[in-house]
Amino acid sequence: MLLQDMREKAQGWVAKVIVAAIAFTFAIFGLESLSPNTGNPDVATVNGEAITQQQLMETMDQQRRVLIQQMGDNFDPSMLDSPMLQNAALESLIQRALLRARLQDDQMVVSEAMLDEVIRTAQEFQVDGQYSPDRVMQYVRNMGMTVAQFRNMLREEMISTQLRAGIAASEFMTTAELQQLNNLQTQTRDISWLTLNNEQARNAVNVSDDDVAVYYADNGSRFMQPEQVSVDYIVLDKNKIAETIQVSDADIRARYNAQVADLKNKASNELRASMILLEPNGDRDEAATLAQANELSTQLKNGADFAALAQEFSDDPDSAAQGGSLGAVETGFFGSEFDSALAGLEAGAVSEPVQTDFGVVLIRRDGSAEARIPSLEQMRASIERELRNQAVDPLFVEQSQMMADISFEASDLAQPAETMGLEIQSSPLFGRNGGEGIAANARVVAAAFSEDVLELRANSDLVELSPEQVAVLHIREHKKSEQKPVADVKDEIVAAIQTERGAEQLKQRAEAVIAELNGGANAEQLATSNGLTWAAQEKSVRFNREVPAQLLAEAFRLPHPAAGQFSYGTATLPNGDIAVIRIANVVNGNDALDADQARMMGTSLALRQGTQMYDEYVRNLRDTADIKVVQADSEG
Repeated sequence: MLLQDMREKAQGWVAKVIVAAIAFTFAIFGLESLSPNTGNPDVATVNGEAITQQQLMETMDQQRRVLIQQMGDNFDPSMLDSPMLQNAALESLIQRALLRARLQDDQMVVSEAMLDEVIRTAQEFQVDGQYSPDRVMQYVRNMGMTVAQFRNMLREEMISTQLRAGIAASEFMTTAELQQLNNLQTQTRDISWLTLNNEQARNAVNVSDDDVAVYYADNGSRFMQPEQVSVDYIVLDKNKIAETIQVSDADIRARYNAQVADLKNKASNELRASMILLEPNGDRDEAATLAQANELSTQLKNGADFAALAQEFSDDPDSAAQGGSLGAVETGFFGSEFDSALAGLEAGAVSEPVQTDFGVVLIRRDGSAEARIPSLEQMRASIERELRNQAVDPLFVEQSQMMADISFEASDLAQPAETMGLEIQSSPLFGRNGGEGIAANARVVAAAFSEDVLELRANSDLVELSPEQVAVLHIREHKKSEQKPVADVKDEIVAAIQTERGAEQLKQRAEAVIAELNGGANAEQLATSNGLTWAAQEKSVRFNREVPAQLLAEAFRLPHPAAGQFSYGTATLPNGDIAVIRIANVVNGNDALDADQARMMGTSLALRQGTQMYDEYVRNLRDTADIKVVQADSEG
């Protein structure tokens, strides 16, 4: 039924693919400025199109914010390394310029109507199943964009998606190719192998003090104690401030009365309605539909029961089952004609037939919703909390600014702590990758290792620990990176030398075994003389859980041996053991693919190849473009 379709569509058809693409674009490509700025130097040109310093700076800032928002407490401050961000941001701007120029040459466009439709139906921009302009504005502001910039970015991504899909969808595979691939995938091989024990080889290596000294000197950077700091800090907590705020009984009663009045007002303005819907169909054209609606209207005027007629004649099964009842009706859901007719009715009155986009309706106004009013005692705790939270917000902002001002002027945390009535706390030592307690917060780590705090020993700016807490830090102890004493790392060095030499000796032993086998040595006698045993898997397929994955992969990479012969190779296993591999009797599969198998395999492989083709397309655009990097200094 059409009304059911309306209800389903009101929940929004999903535009997540586009929105996810936008999010990916934000993270990978950044945000480009749409307005040129005089005195703004170029950092690169792409086929004559300039990429400016401002664009690069905005893109880097965008990427910083996306990293922090997406990773939260797991954010690694080293990701904000400017050279790394600058290179990624500049490359993304170059790639966007290349694609934009190509799309313009191909005259690919997206209409304003399509753009509006994507925004309106994206679930990210809906509240309770309805499009919310406020949600869009919040999203756009959080990304540091204007509405025009957002629409332009979305338009570009939608067009790019068309291009990407068009190229990827053009790839296909023939039946013969699929059959050949299936024959290879179902190929079997007789596999056998000897396992050379890494632990035995490692333990057999003798390491002298001279060996340790040489290794220590040659690999000093591996044995560095990382730079560490500990900090003193003070924390301003909004919740603790809220606990000090006194809320009077009079204030609670006043807020309760206001909320009761608001509930009653909302209930009186919330219209409840019932309807009988008649839809044109194959047996009844629009004129006949209207005629039947007029007949039902006459029956209602003569005293017929609305609910009974709705159950018998309404084409909307959901409301018909409820005697036509729609419950509370949200303005705009059924269209302006429905809203206008309902608004003009008194409680209990029934409208004349109303023509709407989804059919002809008879509407009955069922009055206003009944307000459900909780008691004062039921609401007291929530109202008191609400009043405290309302009062604490300006206090928290005021005291945060005061703490920031005092800390900026002070040489340490003693004066800020005394003035604000806060306790100075201390952290254990932690490095640039963070630590425990307050050092698990990425913002704290970034502040602690900032130049002003670390080198100048200044108090930090306010650090937001959470929406309810801010902190100020001061360096308590700073341990610079230094090489660990050789005595402290001797065991580590001995283990490293044993691992390296043992692996090399094991590799040489494996090569020697293969050389003897290729020279005609008896495989069984060779294994016995080396204290080894052949393991075997006859007619093994490519996916065999009984054979180590690394060994299996190498076994299927080895060349086909001649009839009655063997091919040999080696594979290093996860524990360091080396397997000497022998294969024989390579047999291709010959089972014919059925239609469903061919379709599934063809779709998967064509998609993979199509994606590779698009990547090649983008690389070709770059290789054939005239790209000049004018300036690399993002801070200039």
